[in-house]
Amino acid sequence: TLDADNAKAAMTCAQAVTIVDSSSKSPLQLTSQFTYLAMQSAKAKPGAGSFFDQLNALSEQVGKDAALTPEQAKTLAPLCDKRFPIARSPAPARLPSDPFRRDMLCFGTLSVLQGAAEEIAKAGSDSQLTKIRAALTPLTDKMTDDALKKRGLASDGAFVKALGDEMLASLPVGNPMTVAAACGVTLS
Repeated sequence: TLDADNAKAAMTCAQAVTIVDSSSKSPLQLTSQFTYLAMQSAKAKPGAGSFFDQLNALSEQVGKDAALTPEQAKTLAPLCDKRFPIARSPAPARLPSDPFRRDMLCFGTLSVLQGAAEEIAKAGSDSQLTKIRAALTPLTDKMTDDALKKRGLASDGAFVKALGDEMLASLPVGNPMTVAAACGVTLS
């Protein structure tokens, strides 16, 4: 069974769905699912540091935790789908109607996926990385110091917090892959 604590359950599910889907989904799809579940864990039990620091810490912790067996993962995956139905869902994501919030969500999501795509590119194909970088360029161009200051985001810390808040707010609407698709970047 899954732990009643959503933070612990989400990290168990991150392991379970990665194991169950390892032979049927792309590395970026697995990363999307894992990231979504790590985001759920960070939301349920906020830790020290920025949202992105928390995601990194959770990712490192999973590597240190006892691994699930394939049999355990297979048993847990349906429970994970019930508790966190969006993690593996291909349903389209709905982006915020506010253009700035939409750009922030796309920027944050694509930045997280870029890190994964860089690792994947080391092992072979860089086609996903190329798509992500191309989509990030116009978003980066919009995120000027002046534009951020107008929104009250004068410091790097304020900007990183706003990015994390926007990504947490996206949990009910999509996982990183479906958010990226809504941002115009098809990565599957």
